[in-house]
Amino acid sequence: MRWITQYLPGEVARELFAARDAGAGEQLQTVILARALGHAYFREWGHRAHGLHIAFSDVEFADFSIG
Repeated sequence: MRWITQYLPGEVARELFAARDAGAGEQLQTVILARALGHAYFREWGHRAHGLHIAFSDVEFADFSIG
């Protein structure tokens, strides 16, 4: 299990809300979130782990806040 606490820019929230409002299902929203987390957390905004593929699966708990 991995606990991740990661700031994501507002663009990610906008993309998620736009997808939801357009009728996107959970699968597409998960892809959007995985891409954003992969870029921010695992790749450190493009500074490492180039080409790493991120799969966001088996999520037991997620907590989001907009600040």
